[in-house]
Amino acid sequence: MVRLIFMVVALLMLIGAVIGGLYFWGIDPLAKLGITAPMVSKEPAAPPPPPPPSYVDFGLLIVPVIQDREVKKQAEMIVRLEVDPKNKEIVAKNLPRLQNAYLAEMITYLGNTVKEGQPLDIPAIRRRLTISAEKTLGGVYVKDVAIENPNLK
Repeated sequence: MVRLIFMVVALLMLIGAVIGGLYFWGIDPLAKLGITAPMVSKEPAAPPPPPPPSYVDFGLLIVPVIQDREVKKQAEMIVRLEVDPKNKEIVAKNLPRLQNAYLAEMITYLGNTVKEGQPLDIPAIRRRLTISAEKTLGGVYVKDVAIENPNLK
């Protein structure tokens, strides 16, 4: 009797191993026999995550703060431009034009807005540089401007 139980258990384990092996190799043995698994309600798949942002390194932007016809201070900031991957090459080719436009924009803006003892208004500078890029490049090639290490000396 004990031998019969061991033989039945061994046979069931062998059948389970065969079915598991067939699943592993991509063959569904139960579907071939006409046995299908019950329908499991699947939630709609989440949309794929957006691609990581692509940046063009602008470099260090040094702007003299001219007030009363003399240089009072100097603003320094590291600028990175967030762009679409397809527009990265266009923006990189036009960096000299952007440097000229950014410098002219920041000289006029900082000359009028920098006050003694106040830090730089980074959100306003980001908006102005983004608008200046749109005007210079003739379209929305630059999504956003990242400013790192703003310093006013």
